[in-house]
Amino acid sequence: MKIKGDGFLSELGQKEAHQIVACNDRVFYSLECTISNLRSFASSREVHEQDTEEGRQKIIALVLTVRILEIAEAALLIMKSGMSNEADTLFRVFLDAYFVFGNVCSDASFVTIYFKSDDVTRLTLINAVKNHKSELFKGINEYASETMADELKKKIKDEESQKFDSYAYANKIDCSHIYHSMYRITCASLHTSPRSLGKYVDEDAMGNIQLIKDHPDVGDIPQRAFDFAFFLIKVLSGLKEVFGCLDETEIQNMVANLNEVTKNEI
Repeated sequence: MKIKGDGFLSELGQKEAHQIVACNDRVFYSLECTISNLRSFASSREVHEQDTEEGRQKIIALVLTVRILEIAEAALLIMKSGMSNEADTLFRVFLDAYFVFGNVCSDASFVTIYFKSDDVTRLTLINAVKNHKSELFKGINEYASETMADELKKKIKDEESQKFDSYAYANKIDCSHIYHSMYRITCASLHTSPRSLGKYVDEDAMGNIQLIKDHPDVGDIPQRAFDFAFFLIKVLSGLKEVFGCLDETEIQNMVANLNEVTKNEI
């Protein structure tokens, strides 16, 4: 048993990655077009009113769109390199942002709830740091005093702030089925669970590892590229709804076209 391959940056690795792209060019093209369409619409929007709930909703929806586009473009680069496990990792990250985005678009008041969750996160970090007295944590322990922690705790209680909760966010926009399927499945790569290691090995009929793979592998890349494109269309739909120009027929046609173009690759 030995490692097979020279990694992803080697000449051979890049040739293998190029072959993956060539064999799945239609789904990659569809993803690139969807990214372009979303960016084009988002870039055409301007928000002139920021001190109303609706104005803040539009602004944060645009900020989240840029965040989502960055994740999708990073995933596209990774998938074109044949990094199938990391494609799953980034899709999990993408879904976290997608659930937040969906709540912002469906409920303007969620923007305040979302930002208040940062106080809960800060308090959790402060409490965790207090358990460590080494030199590494000296500076932060001096900064994050007991007084600061008490004031933050009072603020959280007074404002009834809630922690960041992906499941609650998913459930609120009727996406619990996505949380319990795609989200949970892609957690394996994010957390390097035993199941995620299966992509790196070849086994015999008895389950003995015959070799360890250190090179591009198509894995679930075609499906994941489709998933990114599909959910980006949903993001475009949500953003257009927030800005009052949603055309349901247009969105349905985009999904239908995606299905048609990629049907032989997924």
